[in-house]
Amino acid sequence: MTWLDLLYLPPAFLCNTAFPLGFDPVLIHFASQHSTTSAYIYAVIASAFAGVAAVVDVRTLSWFHRRASSKWPAWLPHWRGRRFYAWAFLFAMLPLPFAIVRFAILREPPEMFPYGLAVTLGRLPRYVLTVALWPVLGLPSGTAGILLGIGVFAAGLKLIRSGPRSG
Repeated sequence: MTWLDLLYLPPAFLCNTAFPLGFDPVLIHFASQHSTTSAYIYAVIASAFAGVAAVVDVRTLSWFHRRASSKWPAWLPHWRGRRFYAWAFLFAMLPLPFAIVRFAILREPPEMFPYGLAVTLGRLPRYVLTVALWPVLGLPSGTAGILLGIGVFAAGLKLIRSGPRSG
């Protein structure tokens, strides 16, 4: 890995927060540019960042939880105890909308360390599998860059559409 590869670390963190860019295109682009060993190392680092980002989410969403009225959180998912961590692990591992877990955090914030660990352990097999399967697909070399560009473009559209509206 070179010092230019450090440019991949901010997306590894940002993509695992509520920022609307999925991490998989970033990982695929990195894996297409580097050796398999480097890609696996990056997948492990990104999994750790996912856990750290999950803790940041808990801190941020706990702030919203304290300021929410008592009525609107009633419609949010309500997972308690170990069941919450199991669901967080499954949602982190599978390509399911992780926003559901964030909604559950809004209703009742979990303990930070077990939650961060559940997300880290859930993302790791998904990221390692992505790195392992990408070369098997045998797609043209520019495909990873195109996929990353589409991901960034879609994230930009989401940000623009969800921005402040003037009335």
